[in-house]
Amino acid sequence: ITAFTVSLDAESEFPIVKTSDAFKQLQGVIGKWKGKFTRGDGTVVNCESEFSLISNGSAIVERSVNDGTEMLTMYHDKNGQLTVTHYCAFGNAPSFTLSKKNKHTFSFAFDSTCGLKAGKDKFVNSWVINYDPKKPDNLQTYFKLIDTDKSVVGSSAKLTRVK
Repeated sequence: ITAFTVSLDAESEFPIVKTSDAFKQLQGVIGKWKGKFTRGDGTVVNCESEFSLISNGSAIVERSVNDGTEMLTMYHDKNGQLTVTHYCAFGNAPSFTLSKKNKHTFSFAFDSTCGLKAGKDKFVNSWVINYDPKKPDNLQTYFKLIDTDKSVVGSSAKLTRVK
């Protein structure tokens, strides 16, 4: 019981987390979303995502389901820059760093330090989120997937806020 009490005492002393402007802007997507995901081959399937603020306000977790397949994506600041790690249905976890941002768009560039390699692995290698705070019930995402033969196909999702 003493260890539990010590743990609670430590939790009450968590610092105020400072996050980047991009992270603060991305918090606008927190909530539940449903829509359609268009695969690179043109197939359209149902999709849904739920974004939640976690870890004392230092991370956003996205739980997504595309055509029954669940995935997890983490957004957090690393050295003051917004980053993404996507735990993919391909069984890998590509990482990205914010490369460009404006009022509506977050563009993320692939971070090769995650260990995935073009020509060897199949993985998502670019990530874009479009979210306009003036239209807070609409969200679009775009992905590019590189295959083991280095061919690249794009996919996209259009979602509407449900909660």
